[in-house]
Amino acid sequence: MSFNQLSSLPTTISTDLPNLIVLDLSNNQFQGNIIQPSLVYIRELDLGNNLLTTLNGIGEYQVLQRLTSNYNQIRTILLPLEIMRISPILQYLSITSNLLSSIPYQMTNMRSLRYVFAMNNTIPYDEKAYIIKLFQGTSITINLF
Repeated sequence: MSFNQLSSLPTTISTDLPNLIVLDLSNNQFQGNIIQPSLVYIRELDLGNNLLTTLNGIGEYQVLQRLTSNYNQIRTILLPLEIMRISPILQYLSITSNLLSSIPYQMTNMRSLRYVFAMNNTIPYDEKAYIIKLFQGTSITINLF
């Protein structure tokens, strides 16, 4: 469904495609918040190259393993409560080329998370150094540069 100038999904998508596990919504015109209604079986979601400003609501995607949201306008990643909801499953997060100024320290507690790509954001150099130090004691590979 990429490159279709979509700005919303049909409200019936969760009933029309109940077993959908991979969804590529990149290069569309989604704005603001994460895509709703949530699709309960989605394991891979690509939201790259849209106009998203936040990932609030991502906690509804409780089996999500891979999230790509590069080239949006996202200023914050996740609220701590949302992090806890997806922490048992999420393995890969790519949020490159957004407007992030920080990465939540709570992400270091995400049991399944293995890779975080957050290059080309607005995170100050000293904050990047601090974040990298936080993640050093974990099994998570983080790339901020």
